[in-house]
Amino acid sequence: MIHHLVSWKLRDDVDRAESIARTRELLMGLVGIVDSIRTIAVIENVAFPEVNHDLAVLATFDDVAGLEAFASNPIHRAAAGEIHTFITERGGIDWETLDA
Repeated sequence: MIHHLVSWKLRDDVDRAESIARTRELLMGLVGIVDSIRTIAVIENVAFPEVNHDLAVLATFDDVAGLEAFASNPIHRAAAGEIHTFITERGGIDWETLDA
């Protein structure tokens, strides 16, 4: 199983709650559109806002090909483009586990 984690720091001039809600709407809207998504969650940071990113997405896929299908999907790419309009930083990591 491939785990995909991306986190973001929001711009100071955007409404935090609205930006998180919009990110959740965009990414959760991919369920049923990108068949390779096994799980997906949009997570809001609740501690240490001065050093932590504001939100993250954690998704799982059966394999790297599934992650690549997600990353290259035009609807995902449009969602990522919109998300990038209200962030200042992005971090990410992908890792593999043997669980099913």
